[in-house]
Amino acid sequence: MFRILTALAVLASSGTAQAAAPCGDGSMVTVRESKLTAAGTKAGLMDAFADHQAWYAKAGLGDSFTMGGVLEPAKGGQRVSDTRFASIHVYGSKTPPKRDAAWDAYVAKYRANASIGREMRFCLPKGAKLMGR
Repeated sequence: MFRILTALAVLASSGTAQAAAPCGDGSMVTVRESKLTAAGTKAGLMDAFADHQAWYAKAGLGDSFTMGGVLEPAKGGQRVSDTRFASIHVYGSKTPPKRDAAWDAYVAKYRANASIGREMRFCLPKGAKLMGR
């Protein structure tokens, strides 16, 4: 996960963003850090995330998502946080879908379980890959 976020930060700072649509022939990407609220649970956050994925899949837009625990410093190295999560959303469509009751429902689940700490949006150039070996 750390390598993915590092790669995203490099892409974001490299001036690849385009003004047109807003990303021209590339894809818009949103990276968010979420932190569980006092009443929130990891299970509740993951349920919201699953509903979020399903909503976009049903719309047939080709968006892709991933989420994982944020790495935190720990004695002797790093550990995966129990309360902080990073999500990556690569948009498959240039036009956002119309929000509806199902959209409101998954957003309400997110808000009941976590707050957004940091958010960054950038343009991924056409043909670029987030992961590759």
